[in-house]
Amino acid sequence: MKMRKLAVILIGLAFFAILQPIEIVSAQESYSGLSKMIGLKLGGYIEFGRYTVKFTDVDQDWTKAVITIYEDGVKKAEEPLSVGDVLYYPSSANVLFAVKLSWVASYREMVYLELMTPLKLLKENYKMTVGATYTLPSGYPPYKITLTEVTDNTATFKITTPSGSIIVRSVDEGKHLIVAYPITSDISQTPIIYLILDDAVKDDYAIVDIYVPTLIFSGLKIVEGGNTSEKENAQVVEEPTQLIYSDILYVGERLRVDYNGTTYQIYLATLGYYSKFSILDKAGKVLETFTVKEGGSYTCTKAPLRVEIPPNSVDLEYNRTLVRVYAPPGAVAEPIIREAKVIAELSVSSRALLLDGEELIVFINVRNDGRGNAFRVKVVAPLPNDFELKSGIGVWTLSTLDPFSEMPVLVYTIKPTKVGTYSLGPVKVEYYNEAGKKISVTSNTIDKIVVYAIPRLELKAVAYNGTWSNYVRAKANSTIRLRFTVSAAGTDPTYEFVKNATLILKLGNALDGEETLYIGDLAAGEEKVVEGEYLVLGEGISIVGATLRYQDPLGNWHEQEFPNLVLINSVPPTVIVKEKVIEKWPTPEDLPEYIDSVLASMGNSSSTLAEEIMNVTAKYVPQEEKKDRIKILLSILLTVFLVTTVAFGTMMLKYKGEYEKLREKLRRKSRPGGLPKKEEQGYKEEGIEKV
Repeated sequence: MKMRKLAVILIGLAFFAILQPIEIVSAQESYSGLSKMIGLKLGGYIEFGRYTVKFTDVDQDWTKAVITIYEDGVKKAEEPLSVGDVLYYPSSANVLFAVKLSWVASYREMVYLELMTPLKLLKENYKMTVGATYTLPSGYPPYKITLTEVTDNTATFKITTPSGSIIVRSVDEGKHLIVAYPITSDISQTPIIYLILDDAVKDDYAIVDIYVPTLIFSGLKIVEGGNTSEKENAQVVEEPTQLIYSDILYVGERLRVDYNGTTYQIYLATLGYYSKFSILDKAGKVLETFTVKEGGSYTCTKAPLRVEIPPNSVDLEYNRTLVRVYAPPGAVAEPIIREAKVIAELSVSSRALLLDGEELIVFINVRNDGRGNAFRVKVVAPLPNDFELKSGIGVWTLSTLDPFSEMPVLVYTIKPTKVGTYSLGPVKVEYYNEAGKKISVTSNTIDKIVVYAIPRLELKAVAYNGTWSNYVRAKANSTIRLRFTVSAAGTDPTYEFVKNATLILKLGNALDGEETLYIGDLAAGEEKVVEGEYLVLGEGISIVGATLRYQDPLGNWHEQEFPNLVLINSVPPTVIVKEKVIEKWPTPEDLPEYIDSVLASMGNSSSTLAEEIMNVTAKYVPQEEKKDRIKILLSILLTVFLVTTVAFGTMMLKYKGEYEKLREKLRRKSRPGGLPKKEEQGYKEEGIEKV
């Protein structure tokens, strides 16, 4: 990852060769610089704005060159530099610009300098909606950046230059675009805009980071120096001053360079802290062999080429390194077309599952084992028959899959709708190689994914004590038989079944016998019967229930309760004799006599009932008859009253006469002469009381 990140930054700055001599890990530590090295003879100088950079002295062996910096004509800094050294101004902690001594051509008595300035963050996490335009602030060339289109992971920008020309660039998420600023007719400052796309929301907006140079090298003037007359924008012919290649080179690869009708090949033979190169001609003949130290460079003697390996660029794991190649202006390096090797691997969470159970999780791993990039990668996930997609999108795309990298694991879930044995796969992957050719590859397949189901289980039970029934009577200390029938409903016994089924009986306190009955395996459409003999321990009522315990096809245990299967009654019966009452209603003809007899039997309390009967019968008697009947009833009642009164008076007279006779009789028996004795008086009173 470290190597790939470094390569991305360096490729983005491939238009200029000016980087600080430390590992570059972010845009903040990157530089904007002139598009080519400037060759100066002793006394030569570069002017831009308020500043002058001058080649003022050199040692006898041309190993060190003294570089002096002037600001507004005043000397501000001076330092002897070896090849690769950098002079920071005003300091390394606060850099406005920097000068790097890249190469010393002693035979020409010239040094070659690179001029650069740090990039600074202008806009961080800046949100641009589609159609919005951002213009660089005052002090910078008036470039305008317009967001024209946004997809799921790509944004397209239109850059309007100060001259009015239009540049259209597309950039993927996590990638960047750079824009150069022409300083003279043949020298540019690159980049003037360094834009990173952080996020893209389709048809809506993009989040970007925008970097710009700290200093603009405007008003550039170059004086070569030496015995030559002053030349503005001087160029050194036949010297390797132009960066023509900044990319990865693998061991065994050849980079072809064409210059002025001649073809050269740079061959990487071995890789290490010192890497070995060879320069070949068009036919493959070795012209020169040399080594380059990591972080150093080598200028060829048999070809107008210079090869440089930046610091921390050697990748021994993949036998590759980042290489920069310089050549004279006009030279062209042919791009190396490498083949991607995309591999897709399919795996699942399980090869056996239950219908209506857990979902099947599918994993797809896609990686690039080749040396080339894979572009516009499209991954199509498989979906077997009788399965439905539950989560995941099923199709994934990626703009670029770098060499020796892999996509994040793609995950989706599917759920079966039917039992059976199925195959899954293959995954289909389509991509374009570096030559623009469409390539299709497929993954492995997964066979024998089995979908099982648990059949619907039913349990019935009967008891035998002369007859089979789910309710039986039995005597204490007698034996009865219990029979249990287990059945499995379903249509496919191959995939619908249970294993190791066992009945665990709940007998209560009134029965004794085997409580565990083994049934075994049971498939759809199958039925099994088990029996046992049980002793009735005493009097009571016993309800027999059971728990059916079994394993599903995957081996998981389940339990199913059946609480009320059979009722055993061992309570002796109780004989209850009940007198039969025969009720007889009187006929209409007998009803008056029946009412009369009832009223007569009630004595004095019959009046209330008589009134109720009269109220009931009154509504059925015509009105006139009611009046006559009332008169008759009143006459009868009056007659009864008179008769009763006469009889009562007669009886009173009769009892009064008898009373007088008795009293007279007692009086005659009294003793003559004086009052009677107390005893006698009491006797008389007692006798009277008795009468």
